[in-house]
Amino acid sequence: MKLINKTSKYYILFTLPILFFSAVFSYLFMLHEIGESNEALLSTRMQVVEQHLIENDTILLNIFKENREIFIKEIDATTAVPNQITDTLIYSEIQQEFVLNKMLQKKTTIQGKNYLVKVWKSSMEYDEVLEVILTVFITILVLLLLTILFINIRISKLIWHPFFETVLKIKNFKVTNGQHLSFEKTSITEFEELNKSIQNMTEKMILDYNNQKKFSENASHEFQTPLAIIKSKIDLLMQSSNLSENEYNLLGGIDDAINRLSRINKSLLLLSKIENNQFEISQKIKIKPIIEKILLNNEHFINEKELKIKNIVTDTFFIQINEELGYVIMNNLIQNAIRHNKMDGELIVFNEDNAIIIGNDGNEKPLDEQLIYERFQKISNDSSSIGLGLSIVKEIAQLNAIQITYYYENGKHYFKLSQNTELQ
Repeated sequence: MKLINKTSKYYILFTLPILFFSAVFSYLFMLHEIGESNEALLSTRMQVVEQHLIENDTILLNIFKENREIFIKEIDATTAVPNQITDTLIYSEIQQEFVLNKMLQKKTTIQGKNYLVKVWKSSMEYDEVLEVILTVFITILVLLLLTILFINIRISKLIWHPFFETVLKIKNFKVTNGQHLSFEKTSITEFEELNKSIQNMTEKMILDYNNQKKFSENASHEFQTPLAIIKSKIDLLMQSSNLSENEYNLLGGIDDAINRLSRINKSLLLLSKIENNQFEISQKIKIKPIIEKILLNNEHFINEKELKIKNIVTDTFFIQINEELGYVIMNNLIQNAIRHNKMDGELIVFNEDNAIIIGNDGNEKPLDEQLIYERFQKISNDSSSIGLGLSIVKEIAQLNAIQITYYYENGKHYFKLSQNTELQ
């Protein structure tokens, strides 16, 4: 829920009870005021009638009687009549129904004669008062909602415009571009402070990213150079004819260790580049030619284990990924399937829907999916494995919104790469 909508929600929730109690108060207040107004009006009308009786103005009194507004009757002096105001129902010939009236009755003595005088006035029904209150309440509520809607749509766009601009720039910000964020000046103090904080934070991110990138590149280069020198020296020594068999084996072990160290260095550098998103924008690439190239490059290891290869990936299958990373992820999975396969085993690569699956024979028990992607976690005791292949696969998959799944079925280990976008 947007901030302005949440604010409006609480505003309405707090306003509704206030409006409700206001409506109840208005209802009671109006009833009280109407009652007092009717009583004052009846008292005035009673005074008018008494004045006409004093003046013996029978014409006006008859008019009042014809209009059914007063009742006058001469009574004995001994007749007791309480002075009171009561509510009574009087039939209205106009409305053809009984109507609630407020009636004032009084005993008055004029020129030695005693009269019972009654005057009345129709009063508003309670349900009519309630109807008026509800009408006013609903009208105010509708106007309030319309006002809030207007504020959300119109005024909020002006007030929140700098904030939305900031959010848009943050969404489009990429530390790999090296472009510093700049924000427009705003008169709102909170937004201005937010922009300054974000600007300082992104500048620090760019600086740290560049330093880390330089360190990774320099460290890899400086590390690889002495390794290359050591390897070349060992190659020269191994070509010497004066070496004993034991010395030759020792140099071979050193050479294997250097090769392993070089592969670890390159793999760690690749992981660093992947994590820092240093590769170009992904594209739609065809997978089958890449698989064929990888199988050809690993033909020696395939023949060494006498593996049966089934490459049934269709020509129309694509994945959205950087081409270099696409090669790396498929190469690591296929090499992993070759390395951990058994003699005379099978390696199968196929696609279904929006997924590609690599399967191989191997250990007759499933692997621990929680551990296989950990760095330097080895699946077997193979000395040629450095324990980073599946870690690199996992990082590449996460970078390109690819879901990687491992499962064991019918004696085979499978790795499945699924991409949500329809690319076939």
